[in-house]
Amino acid sequence: MNNKTKGVIAGIAGIALLGGGTTFALWSADADVNGGTITNGDLDVTAGALTWQDVSSDRAPGHPHAIDLATWRMVPGDEARGTVQLDVVLVGDNLVANLGVNTTGVTDLPDGVSVKYEVLDSTNASVGAGELGESSELRLSASGTYTVQIDVAFDVVDDDADRVITGRDEVNATTVLEDIQVTLEQVRSGDGFTP
Repeated sequence: MNNKTKGVIAGIAGIALLGGGTTFALWSADADVNGGTITNGDLDVTAGALTWQDVSSDRAPGHPHAIDLATWRMVPGDEARGTVQLDVVLVGDNLVANLGVNTTGVTDLPDGVSVKYEVLDSTNASVGAGELGESSELRLSASGTYTVQIDVAFDVVDDDADRVITGRDEVNATTVLEDIQVTLEQVRSGDGFTP
């Protein structure tokens, strides 16, 4: 094959490549769309200081007085109340959470001693109650200030009016309330979440 024929074939191949592989841009336009900003919500709980009062009904009816657990000694018929304020933050259109109140150390209570708690909202309305040490959760869907009252009662008789404390029963016994834990956990089902 001579050089002239080779040149013609190369030229045809080049034209074929240019013709088949080239596109021509026609009109076009573009626009920017503002994607916006998505901001996450918030879930938090903080607790104030736990304070204690003697709320024994026959000792100071309607007039509870402050006590120091380090020096106060409980006797049959007494009731002590610990109060702590909780600030709950729930920010989110679909945010619902369970508030739990528990402790790691309410075990082997002395005979006649019970430990219960109640959670009050900002209007002092009860939103839940339970036995400290048992699993109990309250459903919340809004930020707010809540109060937890922990009642420790030393009853002389039980629910059946049977005497449980006689003689020197439970003298010098202790009721140990180790760390009281307040938890706030998000949920995505059930009351307050499911329409």
